[in-house]
Amino acid sequence: MKQIIVTTHEELRELFHESIQKFKEGLEAEPQHQAPSDPIFTMDEATDYLKLSKSTLYGYTSKSIIPHFKQGKRVLFRKSHLDQWLDLKQRGNTTTP
Repeated sequence: MKQIIVTTHEELRELFHESIQKFKEGLEAEPQHQAPSDPIFTMDEATDYLKLSKSTLYGYTSKSIIPHFKQGKRVLFRKSHLDQWLDLKQRGNTTTP
């Protein structure tokens, strides 16, 4: 059989307030880890960063040679993914025309 607990509105409010306080204290006690920023490049920024022409970069994206993602019609690139791609390319593990 389930136990039914009867409480007043004020008691419920106090329990809720105590729970929120404990939660906040727990957050403050945890070390703050900020995720390192991973810039997102537009097509123009990526061409500057990679020293490639826009048409070459478009070709690479259409053939899925280079890591990218789309936001609406915009083609975007994460810097960390471009760096990994460059490392692989320099090691000869990536086929590029």
